[in-house]
Amino acid sequence: MPHHVLVACMPKSASTFITNAMATAAGLERVSLVPNYGRREQELCEIRLAENAGLDYVAQLHIKHSGWTEQLCSENDISVIVLIRSLFDVVVSLRDHAHRESPVSPVLYLDTQHLARGSAELEHMIAMLAIPWYINFYMGWRSAKAARVVLYEDFIADPNKELGQMLAFAGLPAGAEALAAGLETAGSKGSRLNVGKAGRGMSLQPKTVAMIMDMLAAYPEIQDDRYIRMMKEQAERILAGDAEEEVAAANPAPLPDQPEARPPLAARVGRYLRRKTRLFGRRPAQALAVALLACAGLYFTYMSNLIPNTWSGGRIDDLVVPGICVFIAARLLTRVKIKPVPVLVRSGDSTAPASSR
Repeated sequence: MPHHVLVACMPKSASTFITNAMATAAGLERVSLVPNYGRREQELCEIRLAENAGLDYVAQLHIKHSGWTEQLCSENDISVIVLIRSLFDVVVSLRDHAHRESPVSPVLYLDTQHLARGSAELEHMIAMLAIPWYINFYMGWRSAKAARVVLYEDFIADPNKELGQMLAFAGLPAGAEALAAGLETAGSKGSRLNVGKAGRGMSLQPKTVAMIMDMLAAYPEIQDDRYIRMMKEQAERILAGDAEEEVAAANPAPLPDQPEARPPLAARVGRYLRRKTRLFGRRPAQALAVALLACAGLYFTYMSNLIPNTWSGGRIDDLVVPGICVFIAARLLTRVKIKPVPVLVRSGDSTAPASSR
C-alpha cells in the first residue's frame, strides 16, 4: 500500500525544509494536494487526492483542522504531521518573508503598500491579523485524533531525532544515513529556510507580545500545554527586558535572496509520465477508451480492412467501425462516479450525517 504523508504546518515553521528532508530520506515524491495557492485557503482537493493515490508522497499545506479534513485523511490513508512554532518568532519571520519574497499569504491580507511601515508597526499589524489564524490552527490540530504534533524548536535542537520520529510515525523508518542525506539535501531544494533559529521573536515590542498573550488567554484549557508554557516563558523574558543577547543571536544579518530551485526538465517529465501511467492503471475504463480511439484512427487510415477501399462502398465501414469505437469510448469517458458528500449536522455533542437522523 502506498505511503501518504501530509505536513500540516504553520507558515514559517521550516515546513518546506522538513518536507524536502522527508521526501529525500524516505524516497517520497513531493506532490500538491490543492489546485492553487496565493491568498486561497489551502484545503484538500479530492481530485488531487485521487490523482496521487497510487504514489508514495509527502505534501505540505498550511491547512487548518476540520472534521472533513480529518475524514479525508483517514479515507486516503494519510499520516498527518503537524508543525507548530513560537508565535513570537512567527511574526518576525512573516515580516521578513513579506519583504524578501511576497506579502501574499492565506493567513492575512498584506500588500506592497503596507511594507513601507516601520518594523515594529508592521510586526504589530501582522500579529493582530495573522495570529488568530495560527491560534485557530493550533486549537484544531491539538484535538486531532490521529496526528503527530512537532515543535519547530524541537526540530532545530535535534533535526536527526525529530526527522526520524516523524518518518517512523508515518510508517517509514529511516536509517542514520538516509536521515543525514535528507537533511543535507533539503536546503538545496528551495527550502527558503530563513534563519533556522529559535527566539527570533525576542525583538518584538512589549505591546505586541501582550496582545498575543491576551489572545492565548481566551483558552484557559490550554494554559498547561507545553507549547503555551514555552510561549509564557518567552513572553516573561521579553517583557522583563532580559532578551538582548538572545535577540542578537537569533536575528543575524538577513541572508541574500536565493531563487527557488526547480528540478531538471527530464526529472519533471519523468515524474509526469510515471504519474499518468499509474493513473491509467487505476482507471481501466479510461485506458480502454484511449485504446478504442487509437483503433478508430488506425481503422480509418488502413486501406484493406473489412471492405477494401478499392471496392464499391469501401468507405462505408471506414465510417461505421470508427464511429462505433468513438461512441463506446465517449460512454466510457463520461462514466464519472462522484462520491456523495455527507452533510454533517449537530445532534447534542455528536456529529452525524444528515441522512442518518
